[in-house]
Amino acid sequence: MDLIGRSDYFFQVQHRHNDGSWGELAPRPEHHDAADVDPEKAWAGGRIYVCTTCDEEVRIIDSRPAPGTPGG
Repeated sequence: MDLIGRSDYFFQVQHRHNDGSWGELAPRPEHHDAADVDPEKAWAGGRIYVCTTCDEEVRIIDSRPAPGTPGG
């Protein structure tokens, strides 16, 4: 099961702002701008979440080995 790709169903992700308030992080839409379709972005992997208040980005990466690879 792809928990990283579906983590928005299981978790509410937040981060703390400098003023002490918390901002909710929501999955970034798949195609936000031209840079989002850049194939080099796929090299980093993971899933990008964006703060709904300040637009700060966070990347969540599954550190488990991919199925079919050594250790996976």
